Amino acid sequence: MSHPYNGRRKGISLVEMTIAVILFAVLSTIALLYYKSLFNVDLTAKKARVAALMDQGYQLSGAYDIYVAQYGRAPTLQNLNDFNATNVAILTELPRVIKELSSIGWELNATYPNLSGTPTVFTFALDLNGSNEDWNASRDDDKYCAIYNHEINTSLDLNVSGANMNFGTAQEQRDRLGKTFCYSTLEGATLTYKHRIMIVK
Repeated sequence: MSHPYNGRRKGISLVEMTIAVILFAVLSTIALLYYKSLFNVDLTAKKARVAALMDQGYQLSGAYDIYVAQYGRAPTLQNLNDFNATNVAILTELPRVIKELSSIGWELNATYPNLSGTPTVFTFALDLNGSNEDWNASRDDDKYCAIYNHEINTSLDLNVSGANMNFGTAQEQRDRLGKTFCYSTLEGATLTYKHRIMIVK
């Protein structure tokens, strides 16, 4: 009667398993490096932040509409605190500042003077490292502005350089893109170009 083992061993040894794990780790590392070389990780991260910003803007816009429907008028104080005040409680909390984009966050401005009809607007200043007046190098704020406008109109370019970093005035962008857009404005004593995102009510 022959033995069922017949000199063959079952399974793998600890050494073979260790070698397999090491090989798998090496191949995974190579694949990840190759993937990262093809995939624009920086652009994807910026798009995710812009998507979060857009979501905040839509929530604020909706809260404004609910406030007007409930009270028959625009918020009296013209600031975001009207939306989560204890006697109103439309929002449970105000949008958090997205620190990669701004030090201020969203603001509510009544009768914005730089648009025809002086409407009420929500604005979000991209104020961390925007373009200077020389347009000498594109910076994150320029890229965020381009991404925002691209999300509104996908035919617009995502790349920014030189004159492409001036996104036009608020009125020009409203005429071009509608009720939400990113535009450029000259600010401060040195007339530095900054970018602002706007939602027109």
